[in-house]
Amino acid sequence: MAELIISSVRKSFGETEVLKGIDISVPSGTFVSLLGASGCGKSTLLRCIAGLETTSGGSITVGGQDVTDLAPEKRGLSMMFQSYALFPHMTVLDNVRFPLRMQGKRYGNRAKQKELAKQALDQVRMGDFASRLPRELSGGQQQRVALARAIAGEPRVLLLDEPLSNLDARLREEMQVELIELQRVLGLTTVFVTHDQDEAMSLSDQVVLMRDGVVEQAGTPEELYRRPRTPFAADFLGAANLLDVSVEIDNSRATAVLAGGHTVPVRASNSGAATLVLRQEKVRIGDRLSTDDSVVTATVVSRVFRGGEVQYLVEYQGAMLRVVANGESMLSAGDQVELSWSSSDALVLS
Repeated sequence: MAELIISSVRKSFGETEVLKGIDISVPSGTFVSLLGASGCGKSTLLRCIAGLETTSGGSITVGGQDVTDLAPEKRGLSMMFQSYALFPHMTVLDNVRFPLRMQGKRYGNRAKQKELAKQALDQVRMGDFASRLPRELSGGQQQRVALARAIAGEPRVLLLDEPLSNLDARLREEMQVELIELQRVLGLTTVFVTHDQDEAMSLSDQVVLMRDGVVEQAGTPEELYRRPRTPFAADFLGAANLLDVSVEIDNSRATAVLAGGHTVPVRASNSGAATLVLRQEKVRIGDRLSTDDSVVTATVVSRVFRGGEVQYLVEYQGAMLRVVANGESMLSAGDQVELSWSSSDALVLS
């Protein structure tokens, strides 16, 4: 494992600048997710780290070594793609051994390569399938083989490009647990690309949220969720209700003026136009806990039952808000409801 430092990395395709000066530091042994929507540049950045794309500027350092201009096979990195890319005519063992064999003396003779391949298969619980062909495996098993191939060479940094996206929901959750356990055991510095916010938050030590080729915000999952710096970050990481407000401050008391002139207390230090961020789980329906709570009246638009909870879409002064209630809630479209929240749960972004 090794520390990965990305400094002012830029990448252009023709006149289109895809990466606009990326600065990221990945401490040794940590799991970092590059999160963002399609086209934000996260996969391009991963390919630049791997050496599959040349950078247009900046530098990439692995374990103190500048690898910016090195060939992919000389960087000591390993990459697992969204497609498992297993050779159909090779056994599981030979698929895992293939990259070791291609690098020749670096991984010893045939016997040593087999030993490393078998060890990697055991680590992903696929040792009993070494003699099978890929077509004899399930999707989840093929995913494990691809992961074993990625870790067999004991890379300094493991790069993962949306490796779980082809799995069904339940298997994806199981593989998330196995992946993070394996990463912790091996102590691998890992960079994981995903567009799935839940995946990023459940797996990562650090999350790097990207937007249009730049880093929107980086930090722990808790930091990004609880203290987003921009409305985009608040909305992308977790279900958030965003309301345009005007903040007024009088004698150190801040209030936000909502649509229709209704005012609610907030915590803010600057007056003027702002965005009020309300997480859906922090907004209560008809359950005012304190006389200091903010309260507004809204209309139920739709109801979605999700087992232990019900998600409502409600309208307040033309704005659509998402609110969750316990699974016993039986409100219907058209019902008038009171929404309440604590001022400490309302975040103001200027």
